[in-house]
Amino acid sequence: MKSAGTRNRSFPERKESILKAACGVFVQSGFHAASMKDICAAADMSPGSVYRYFPSKDALIEALIEADQSRWAAAIDGLPIERGLLPALEALAELGLQDLENRGLLNLWVETAAEASRNPAVAARLRESYQVLQGRLASLVQAAQKSGAIESETDPMVLSCLIFAAFDGLILRATFDPHLDARALTRGFLEFIGRALGSRTPRKKGSR
Repeated sequence: MKSAGTRNRSFPERKESILKAACGVFVQSGFHAASMKDICAAADMSPGSVYRYFPSKDALIEALIEADQSRWAAAIDGLPIERGLLPALEALAELGLQDLENRGLLNLWVETAAEASRNPAVAARLRESYQVLQGRLASLVQAAQKSGAIESETDPMVLSCLIFAAFDGLILRATFDPHLDARALTRGFLEFIGRALGSRTPRKKGSR
């Protein structure tokens, strides 16, 4: 039976509650083993109510991808780019490292990537999410190129793709190697990418 608190929640609150419940079930059981019945129980909602928000398990997976995209897009938009591209990437890396240290989010990312390899609808949504995020990061790279903050003239979209791919590889490795020092590797990667880009410290206003 649904609780009074469940009945009184607003549309966005109910939707968020279902997504949180689905996330927990997916982390525990995996996408394929998880059932809508399990998700309904975890959300403390009837099947009819859950299906009103999400008509299928695929819809839930795609909504989780969209939520993650929004979180990362906000992080990229808030990067301290005025301090230079490398410090901005360091701030972005910190968010990624926090995800790596959260085994639930880590396992969910791997589940999503695996599902995208066999589910065209999920693959299309994940590809669209990456394109949006890479486009945002590419804009920062391009601005750094124009200002002379970095020497690299490589296409900004190529550079942003490589940066995301490097972190994706780190995430995958972390899932099966619990002894991996992700922070040490990230520091090494940032140093490497800084040298590769020819990153320079921005000049303060009024300095020569």
